[in-house]
Amino acid sequence: MNKLSAKISPSSGPQPVTLHLPTPASEKDPQEQPLVQDERDAERPSKRCCVRCRFRAVRKVTCGLILGACVAVSWAWGTNSAKETLKRHPAPFFIIWFCSIWNILFFPLYYLCHLLTEKQKQLPTTEFRKCSKFLGEELTVRVVLKGAAPFSVLWSLSGYLYLLALRRISKVDVSAVLCCSQAFTFLLSWIGLKDRFMGVRIVAAILSITGLVMLAYGDGFHSDSITGVALGVGSASASALFKVLFRKRTGNVQPGPASVLLSCVGLCSFILHSWVCVLLYFTHVEYWLPSQHIPWDKLCVMASLLLVCNVLVNLGGMFTYPSLISLGILLTIPASAAVDTFVTETLQMSHVRTAAAGIISSGYLMLQLPENWDESTLRWLSTLWRGNWREDSIVGEENVMDTAGIARAKPKPAVVTFN
Repeated sequence: MNKLSAKISPSSGPQPVTLHLPTPASEKDPQEQPLVQDERDAERPSKRCCVRCRFRAVRKVTCGLILGACVAVSWAWGTNSAKETLKRHPAPFFIIWFCSIWNILFFPLYYLCHLLTEKQKQLPTTEFRKCSKFLGEELTVRVVLKGAAPFSVLWSLSGYLYLLALRRISKVDVSAVLCCSQAFTFLLSWIGLKDRFMGVRIVAAILSITGLVMLAYGDGFHSDSITGVALGVGSASASALFKVLFRKRTGNVQPGPASVLLSCVGLCSFILHSWVCVLLYFTHVEYWLPSQHIPWDKLCVMASLLLVCNVLVNLGGMFTYPSLISLGILLTIPASAAVDTFVTETLQMSHVRTAAAGIISSGYLMLQLPENWDESTLRWLSTLWRGNWREDSIVGEENVMDTAGIARAKPKPAVVTFN
């Protein structure tokens, strides 16, 4: 009897589709939860770092605005004290010699800032040797005087011409003329140090020279304005030559070497320039009677204010951005005008002088632009064009597709399986 055997093979039909529903957080795999937690912990330090960077930037900007205002106020007040001192004691070289001696305090003030800002404190002698490497390896009195003597001559010459100019023109005009020192510094750096040529700075230098001509001939061709502006230009040129020679000697100007150099300038003024004061006194160029009272109070106020201004300009970069300190130098023009208006009540500004001060201020602001400002501006514009505008257009297209129902996702149907 033949047995019939039947083989049953599994059906080759479509497999059942399983519907995967979202699982709650409590039912997830316990091995996946630590991974998510680690990713969140890794993102937290970056966020904290961004918050700290923003806080530091805001703090530096706030400090820069305060220091810039202090620069403007100290310069305007010091210029007013210099004007009053010249009226009571007309001896400009003696006055600038007395003020230059106060520069000896530069390095002690820098070392105090070093103790406040640096985590690794060093001894004063170690810090002085570190900051005075541009003078030479062996520091002796002869080496210090030889290295700082040319800078001391330029410093005294600039201050002496500044006081002579202050005799003939107003404090506002003197402040405006000295703002042109930045343009002279650029021209000398371009010629002597082979700095990068920038067309915008050439335009700024032309604007500064135009403002000087307008100031010189603001009161006519036969006035003291021409002589006063010429003396102010000489002071600004000596100051610019001081900065360029210092850059050539040390490279990039840093607060430490600058404080050492200015302290040496004060020492040179005390040792080397004292005989010039004696010579001018005995030749009756700057002569006063022995019984005449010297206004030491005005001299001390003027010297301390100019010292504060120079300290903020040269050491303010340790606390804030140097561009904000430069903005404070520009603010000396309105600060001097405010002192003339509310303190001495002698402000006389014609339309020509106001326009000249505005032109000089515009040139000064253009000189503060960085070297790669054009590339940064073009990069920012290209980023704005490719980033924000294209993203806005893409978002708009997606919204249109979503409203048309083309890009809308369809839900998958649930399949019930029968065994």
